[in-house]
Amino acid sequence: MESDVLPEDPAKQWEILLCIIAFEEKNNNRRADGSLDNLAYFWKHHGIRHIFGEWLVQMKNKYDCKMSNDSSSLKSDEISLLWRKRGNVKYKAGNYRESLQCYTKAVLYAVKTGPMYSLALANRSAATVKLGLYKESLTDVHRAFCNRYPIELQHKLFLRRAECFVETGHRQAAAEAVNAALDHNEKVGLTGHSLAEFERLVNEVNEKIATSRKYPVTEYDSYPQLHNGENPNFRGASMVVDLKMNEQQGRHVVTNRPVKRGDVLFVEQAFASVRLSDKHLPNPNYCDFCCAGDESVIGCDYCSRAVFCSESCLYHSNASYHRWECPGVRANIFNVIGISHLALSNLTQHRGNCPGNKKNLTTVFGLAHLAFRVLIQYAQRGFPRLPAGSGSPRTAADLFDAYMRIGKVESFKRDLDPFYTMFHLSSNVDAAPITDNIQYALTATMLTLYLETCTPFFDFFTDKVGYALPPEEMKLLACALIFRTLGQLVINAHTVLDINTSQQPSEMFPGDYLECFCKVGTAIYPAASMMNHSCDPNIINVFYRNQLFVKGNKEIPEGAEVFNSYGPHYAREALHIRKEKLQAQYGFNCACQACSDDSRKDFTSLFVAFSCPSCKGPVTWVTNKNQCHQCTNEFPLLRAQTTADTANALHASVKCKRCSWDLDGASVKLLYDKGIEFKLSALRGSTPEERCELMARAYRLMQQVLYRHHNVLRKTVDDLARLYASNGDYSRAVELIKQNVQSFEYQFGSFSVEVTNEIRKMANLMLGRIVKYFDDPEGDERQPVNIRDWMRETLKIVKKANQLMELNFGTWKPMYANLKGKETLLEELVTAPRVHNSPDCINYKLQMMNVI
Repeated sequence: MESDVLPEDPAKQWEILLCIIAFEEKNNNRRADGSLDNLAYFWKHHGIRHIFGEWLVQMKNKYDCKMSNDSSSLKSDEISLLWRKRGNVKYKAGNYRESLQCYTKAVLYAVKTGPMYSLALANRSAATVKLGLYKESLTDVHRAFCNRYPIELQHKLFLRRAECFVETGHRQAAAEAVNAALDHNEKVGLTGHSLAEFERLVNEVNEKIATSRKYPVTEYDSYPQLHNGENPNFRGASMVVDLKMNEQQGRHVVTNRPVKRGDVLFVEQAFASVRLSDKHLPNPNYCDFCCAGDESVIGCDYCSRAVFCSESCLYHSNASYHRWECPGVRANIFNVIGISHLALSNLTQHRGNCPGNKKNLTTVFGLAHLAFRVLIQYAQRGFPRLPAGSGSPRTAADLFDAYMRIGKVESFKRDLDPFYTMFHLSSNVDAAPITDNIQYALTATMLTLYLETCTPFFDFFTDKVGYALPPEEMKLLACALIFRTLGQLVINAHTVLDINTSQQPSEMFPGDYLECFCKVGTAIYPAASMMNHSCDPNIINVFYRNQLFVKGNKEIPEGAEVFNSYGPHYAREALHIRKEKLQAQYGFNCACQACSDDSRKDFTSLFVAFSCPSCKGPVTWVTNKNQCHQCTNEFPLLRAQTTADTANALHASVKCKRCSWDLDGASVKLLYDKGIEFKLSALRGSTPEERCELMARAYRLMQQVLYRHHNVLRKTVDDLARLYASNGDYSRAVELIKQNVQSFEYQFGSFSVEVTNEIRKMANLMLGRIVKYFDDPEGDERQPVNIRDWMRETLKIVKKANQLMELNFGTWKPMYANLKGKETLLEELVTAPRVHNSPDCINYKLQMMNVI
């Protein structure tokens, strides 16, 4: 192979190498159908092994080193100090978010047994306090104490701990921390400026303790349990569902009794998971072991690139996979390899997926890495002994064949080894293009070669297999398992979703669906993978870190099939787009109820429709016509060039026979453009009143031309509600959000994530309205008013918001705890005194809960 066709950077060579080798092997009529004979060809091919061996060496030389003055794959106190100094500059300038990022890098680069580690932790704890991240700050303070933080500086940490306790409502703990600081000062004997600064800080903290009326926020960290317990014949599934199999549907899940909305049907820890690479994450602070987001991450003991949310995750990762991955992580191998270059890359990425959907079509990153971890998990757990009478396998092929004899349905029985649930997942190898399968085989070969040459993995693996296979057969077995897993993951991997970390628990406007969730990892859940697809699923997936909870999101009758969504959803994508994507990745023509129902065929077009001036129904394109969905007749579309005012603009004339009204496309466009102009002007308005007025004018214009459920109209409503809320006009904002609630219910259903967000917005706005009333009862926007009616109405909405958040997000999310606390306060509100100087003034409590 000519070296001059390859880029100098080995990271850019990987996909080129795969494509070149796969093309040559395909031309030689080489197949990679999963048989071990064919895989043995790739594994034993001296040329392929040489190319991949050289590539691994190049990657190590290029990336497993000090990359620059501020970047290295290994620990470096010198680089840690550099990042800490940068953080100090940002901190002094008041850029606390940027300083936090710098301090985190200082933590990751610091040698854990050296002096820089505790200093970096302490500095980061100062930044997190400024950002209101008190729990994270307390964690770093504890770590700094445990890692020999200089004794002459420890008084700062005691007082910082006290400040965190005050801000979280733990006044007694804060007082104890202050006393510990005073005791420490007696031991070290601060003098001069240090003593004066210490006394000033002590006085500040004591004053906060004396005046603070903050209350601890209750953490609701209970996790859903399987409805009626676990099914002994279906590991990870509830007793109310069974695993069935037939020729038409394959393996599928059906109910054996009625299921209610919110019933938990699956609780499953990921068999294996990987977090996405930094460039695909909203921020790099996601745990490499459990996919949890955390601002106080720590690193591996040896490399600077793996991050963990806690010492527990660090320990468990080292005990399982990271000890085999660390050389590859340092050499950047796992960020480079993948299968995004395969047939999956032909799928257009889209953002309209169901929350936590199975096999999310956009999740093409990290599947090779995930397949590698599945192999590690197989080895870590140990391979099961074969049933009695199976004989003793002598080759990898013998062992594979013996495992294949276990029934696909029986493999989920609780008394069988979990190995079989993963091993027997369906694969796309038989249906995939030859070139893709060859690339699977090449990827498996490279990863096995990495384990052979860069780690002592096969000394460990041999003991775990449990059968005395020859050394080369052991390596071929590992290669075959990776190959098989790659084919399984393409059609079975799940996207791990998290609530966007930019969504603050107390934020009044939590953002729309697209902003609410972020993709943080890819995982495999064998039991949940048994559900078939529907574009109108009857379950919802909820994640706690990389653990999956599957709940019914509607009533499911006895004997009905339980459906997941593999990505496409009838309320978010047009029929032809859904079918194309499912056919491309999964090889089936979707015939679910949503795809077969003619009344829902053009459902998504309603949300980009114009409004019929007569009946206010949606006017959309139907083939080459504009048609109102509510009027009984179709109307011809006339295209013409306008003159004068609308030069070069197309217009359509639609006559409604029922009301004899013409819809003039040019006039529609003129009004729409004017509305957009007012929206942009509103964003640039000089005063709140001017911004509200301009946005209201934009809204009124768009109401004239856009169907009431149009996406742009809903966004305009949201923007106007934000402006009203920022101007203190909560009542108007509430009325606008009510409109959007109804619209989202029409599109997504009353229990959807989208409706949950809107109800949460409305709850926060109504709470803001109550606080405003207490601040100025005489000058409120609605007079006369019965405040108790407002309280009852608000409490009703807050309870509904909490119920929806429990269903869609989980009770462990901070936003749930925040709103649950507000619910408790509202229940107290009826009997609480309204005098502002009262120590139990409910207005003060609400403000402390960050309602506004």
